[in-house]
Amino acid sequence: MRTGMLKRLGLAAGLAGVGVAGSLIAAAPASAGPYCDPGNHCVFVAGLGSARHSYFNSDSNFTDDYFTGTSVVVSDNVWSASNSSTGGYESHYYYDINYGGGLVFCVNPGSSVNASQLSDDGINGNWVGQRDEVSSLRLRPATSIRCF
Repeated sequence: MRTGMLKRLGLAAGLAGVGVAGSLIAAAPASAGPYCDPGNHCVFVAGLGSARHSYFNSDSNFTDDYFTGTSVVVSDNVWSASNSSTGGYESHYYYDINYGGGLVFCVNPGSSVNASQLSDDGINGNWVGQRDEVSSLRLRPATSIRCF
């Protein structure tokens, strides 16, 4: 009887240790994407590190947003993006305002996509390709969608 009780206590202690370790792992912050402050989702007018606009939450309409230090509207002018989510949210970018027109691309926490990785047909805002096409951002918890 005493041996059975010791085994159960050992099992309980082991499970408690796994639970604590799991909590520590889950509490670790996501790694930051390049050129983007922690907690933000950033888009760039050209390559990573160029003029940017940062989002902390979803934004259904980029038509009234401008890249920092420029007069360039964000809508249909995004060439690169970086995700520095501290909450594990994916950045999902859509062709049209209000998350319409379909998903253009998404970026995982701690990751980025540069201009050379996005397809482009040379015409802004025509819903063909990925560069120069996005008009809204929705933050989503981890999904099964393949993201950059």
